[in-house]
Amino acid sequence: MYAWRARIGLIKPTHRGKGFHFWYTRAPEGVEIVPTFVGFRRSNRQTFENAFERIEQIADDLKAVGCHIISLSGTPPVLLKGLDFEREWRDRLSQKIGLPVVSQMEPHALALLALGVKRVAIATYYGDELNNAIKRYFGRFGIEGLVMGGLSVPGKSEALYTTSLMALDEVSHMQVYQYCKAGFQAIKPRVDAIYINGGGWDAPPAIDMLERDLGTKVVFALAAEMWAAYQRLAIDPVIGDCGVLLRDNPAVPST
Repeated sequence: MYAWRARIGLIKPTHRGKGFHFWYTRAPEGVEIVPTFVGFRRSNRQTFENAFERIEQIADDLKAVGCHIISLSGTPPVLLKGLDFEREWRDRLSQKIGLPVVSQMEPHALALLALGVKRVAIATYYGDELNNAIKRYFGRFGIEGLVMGGLSVPGKSEALYTTSLMALDEVSHMQVYQYCKAGFQAIKPRVDAIYINGGGWDAPPAIDMLERDLGTKVVFALAAEMWAAYQRLAIDPVIGDCGVLLRDNPAVPST
């Protein structure tokens, strides 16, 4: 019997399988994951602006196949518009389809709050516009964000990204580890955690190593979305390989 605990509809930004694999391999017994994608091929403003209508269409399809909740990934579209827009659009979509919706960016801030984080190092593959937007988001929750500077592969930048999605396919978790460790250690005074945005790189294998080696907390974007979805479903997924957030599964704080 499939989905006797929950059927989760995932809407991912690109065709890449990394984000789906992250959910598949950690799905607990009785949970079915239904994958879909928007199909971003570029990292420019117009591409992100066009995402919202497409997401609404896909969400309606996911309801039709019996999903109990919709979880969204891909923060740039809402980063360009801000927290107030994200909340209004998410709530409107939820009312339209009659299902709870986990939106792209607010769960990340809530995850940091749940772990008691006040100052956080921000790891991305974004340029200044998106990185500064993340800082503003976290500021709305009383969290100070300090940007490491987007991971950059020489000659592989694209529009709003310091490293294109295609080039990120060649970035290993070892490089993610080195980038995060160097950025974390360069920030003085010490921050409370590392926040890793973006599902386009192979970050998960580096998370537990960073927590152990640096004695800090690491919140990965996809882990925060997963945590928020399972919290909403009242399911404890018992995930021990992707940082303290999913190991301890703290309650979502009220805001």
